[in-house]
Order: sequence, then C-alpha cells, then structure tokens
Amino acid sequence: MTGDSLDVLPTEADVDAILEEFGGDARKAIRALLHDLLVLAADYETSVSKGFVRGRLAVVQRLSTNEGGLSG
Repeated sequence: MTGDSLDVLPTEADVDAILEEFGGDARKAIRALLHDLLVLAADYETSVSKGFVRGRLAVVQRLSTNEGGLSG
C-alpha cells in the first residue's frame, strides 16, 4: 500500500453487492452510482472553497448537463 487514495479500490465483492442490490441490472446500478457521485460532488462544491477545488468537478458537471442527463 502506497498511502494513495486509489489503493482502496472497490473489490469484486463490492461490485457484486451493488449489482445484487439492483437485481443484476447493470444500467440501474450505474445510474444510481452516477446519481450518488453527482450528489457528493454538489455537497463537496458547497463545502470546499472555490480556490481549493479549481474546476476539479468539471467532469461531473459535464455529466449532469449532457442531453438526457441521469434521469429516468
């Protein structure tokens, strides 16, 4: 372990648990995970100074503004 935050990647068991939670429907699982990511990003954006993040959330914002978005 290098102390990097990427050292704690989801395990196969974590992936299996998410899929099981959504009845094996990968699209529903991905949609829910993307929704959670957007919620966390919005919370992060409101609780961290703009100077600190400097546009690091641009990718997440692009996801939420794409045509079709994450709804439905």
